[in-house]
Amino acid sequence: MQSFFFIRQDGRNVKVDFHNILYIEARKNYTRLVMADRSAMVLITLKQWEKILPQDLFCRIHRGYIVSIERIISFDNKFAYLPGMNIAIGEQYKNALPETVTIVASETSRKGVLEDMEMC
Repeated sequence: MQSFFFIRQDGRNVKVDFHNILYIEARKNYTRLVMADRSAMVLITLKQWEKILPQDLFCRIHRGYIVSIERIISFDNKFAYLPGMNIAIGEQYKNALPETVTIVASETSRKGVLEDMEMC
C-alpha cells in the first residue's frame, strides 16, 4: 500500500505523505488538511477521508475531526492531545481511540504500588 496520496493545489498535484498529517478538520463543504509543514483546504468530506486513510494510522474522534494516531501525545475521555493543540473527543466517538490503539498498562493506586514494593 502506498504511504502517500496527491491533492490538487494551485493547478498541480501535490504529494502528501500520511506520516506528515496531524489532523483533518471539517470546514463546511471542505476539509482542512493540517500537516506538519503546511495546511490545505480540500473539497472532500470526512466520510470520504475515512475511506482513503489507513485505519491503523488515523482515527475519527469527533464529527468534525480525524487525527493521526502517531501524532497523539496522550488522550483521555475528553481530549486527544497533539503537539500544540487539544482536540475534543465527541461523545459518539469516545471509544474509537481505546479500541484502535494498544493500551499496555493501567493506572495503579499509590497503595497498590507500595504493596508491590513490599513483596519484593
